[in-house]
Amino acid sequence: MEESSQQARRYSRHKVRLTILELVLSAVFLVIVLLSGASVQLKELVSGWAGNFYLGVALYLVVFAAVCYVLFLGVDFYGGYMLEHKFGLSNETVLGWARRSIKKALLSLCMLLIAAEVVYYFLRHFPRYWWLLATAAWLVFTIVLGRIVPTLIIPLFYKCRPLDNSELREKLLALGEKCGVGIREVFEIKLSKETKKANAGVAGFGKSRRILLSDTLLNDYTHDEIEAVFAHELGHVRLRHIWKILAFGAAASLVSFYLTFLLFEAGTRAFALEGVDDIAAFPLLALILMVVGLTLMPVQLAYLRHLEERADIFAMEHTGEPESFASAIDKLARQNLVDPCPSRLEELLLHDHPPISKRLRYIGGERSVTQGYQGDQTTFQS
Repeated sequence: MEESSQQARRYSRHKVRLTILELVLSAVFLVIVLLSGASVQLKELVSGWAGNFYLGVALYLVVFAAVCYVLFLGVDFYGGYMLEHKFGLSNETVLGWARRSIKKALLSLCMLLIAAEVVYYFLRHFPRYWWLLATAAWLVFTIVLGRIVPTLIIPLFYKCRPLDNSELREKLLALGEKCGVGIREVFEIKLSKETKKANAGVAGFGKSRRILLSDTLLNDYTHDEIEAVFAHELGHVRLRHIWKILAFGAAASLVSFYLTFLLFEAGTRAFALEGVDDIAAFPLLALILMVVGLTLMPVQLAYLRHLEERADIFAMEHTGEPESFASAIDKLARQNLVDPCPSRLEELLLHDHPPISKRLRYIGGERSVTQGYQGDQTTFQS
């Protein structure tokens, strides 16, 4: 057990270092592109190809995104393939990783182009109020994305199908009725082709909403443990956490865009750019949004951890099986190599779930804490 928790800590340290490296490299890249004049040169280059302003924005972003993809390919490969294999968490081949990476890049580019064209329309025509309009557009975009993610986007990467275990299916649907959540179907998502990790989650809004259970979870956990995890996801639905996250995200976006508005105009003047709608200022806009986003991140993560705790409590109240839930949480932590007790700073800055040690304590799983991490119990002292 000691070896398991130490392995999780080593994996967590690698992930934290990689996150910091990616942030630093991204910031350095944006600064270099901005200060070197490369952004202005790229704008002038694509302006010769484009017939209008918005086509110029699209061409600039396509080239910019392609350069970013190539420059960060090594870091992405290390984090997404090498590190996962090093810790025995991946079943993916190099070819499989490459296909998934390209699909993610193309999907991200499509979403970037849509969002950027809308934002640059606001910057061009409503320079004093673009931040307010961008918040409204973010809200609409998020709702639309939530509608299409379960039925269009997830199937691009993973196979999903209705759960074929009739006994378990009926048990989970009955739990949904008991919890006051109208669930017509339970879906299995095939993760085992890529990873040994197990997962579950709620995807989508309204009629497109689905509760997804990974095949790695369904194959390796007891029905009581699966029911406990499912109850947690039902808690998110019943307590309207998705809508609460949407409302919280809208408020955070409003603050983020407004702060960016205050800094961006001054920044364009400082770098002698033509104005806020100058596509050459895109690296500056991205840099400001990144810094503002990181500044607000601890507040957003704290709110997400609060909602996860409420979903845990909901699951316990509606299953009456805290030991099964504690067992499932414990097994998930081991299977996914989750550090059971990260530092307080790491928790505040990086985690959207409460640490495993805290979850096991407040759900009444003290037996799992002491048995599951025997010989390493000092890690759970606050």
